[in-house]
Amino acid sequence: MDTPKRDYRNYTPNVPGPALADLIGAWLARLEDTGAASATLLAYRRDLLGVARRLPAGAGGHELHLEHLTKNALRAAFASWAADHAVASVRRAHSCWSGFFDFLVGEDVCDGNPMAGVTRPGKPPDLPRPIREPEAAARLLATAVEADPGARHPWPERDLALVAVFCVTGVRAAEATALDTDSLGGPPGDRHLAVPGRGGRVRSIPVDHAFEEVLRTYGTTRSERFATPEPAGPGTPLLVDVRGRRLSGDQMKYLVERLYVRAGLRDRVPPGALLHALRHSFALAAVEAGADVAGLQALLGHTSLEATRRYVPPGAQGLRRVLEGHPGPLALRRHQEARAAAPG
Repeated sequence: MDTPKRDYRNYTPNVPGPALADLIGAWLARLEDTGAASATLLAYRRDLLGVARRLPAGAGGHELHLEHLTKNALRAAFASWAADHAVASVRRAHSCWSGFFDFLVGEDVCDGNPMAGVTRPGKPPDLPRPIREPEAAARLLATAVEADPGARHPWPERDLALVAVFCVTGVRAAEATALDTDSLGGPPGDRHLAVPGRGGRVRSIPVDHAFEEVLRTYGTTRSERFATPEPAGPGTPLLVDVRGRRLSGDQMKYLVERLYVRAGLRDRVPPGALLHALRHSFALAAVEAGADVAGLQALLGHTSLEATRRYVPPGAQGLRRVLEGHPGPLALRRHQEARAAAPG
């Protein structure tokens, strides 16, 4: 930064205050001295100057001073800023201005931080990030059946079991790594997977014969690979690598990404959601299949109902199915049909 450092500790509120541009420069210079990255400094400058241009006293390009940064003026500026910026941008700018005023208070330039009186929007709910392909699960399962030509030790039965766990149960990555061979239990016709969730809570997810058969075939090849009886019992990992060790989260990400690439789906996966996209896809498919909020909450292991509700608003087809049987639209259709059938 080429902004010279200044000492504003002798500022007196009864006389015209320092220029805002100088104060911003002093704060950014301080941050640079403490090792802040240049990209961070540029982002802070943009947020500070961007909101400053919305201050009433700054209209027409007038120079802004400290005395213009009142609570009411900042409220008006942030209201204007929020009108054409995303919530995340408004939250970031609010944090930036708050840090700026903390600096000014620490330097005895002002007595308090007015940002405490400027409303900061709440964090927007995380929206589901499913794979952007309706047939993603089918394509991944079909791809996993074939040996990976790029793998040093291909193991299609294990890869199929891995992707089936995510596609059929919707578990989190950490939950998948914690599964043991005895996690699958229950009497015939009522088999379920005991999933160790957050907070030590274990939930039961029903599974069908096809899933059980995938795990059985995988277990057989596992015994053949390691020349040992089919493993079972507490503490024996369900999903393992080619050395028989429990698969880690990073290993799962690598294997699933390989499947995405081979299935031609890599560009359909939201950034940063290699494994979680499978969970989101599972949840949305469950809603389309008729799952209600309580049922979906039990499947996903959410402690908060609000975390589940984000999946529940159905898409256009789901809404259409709901309205097809609704008495209001149904009565209207019958009314129109009766009118059309009436003579004349």
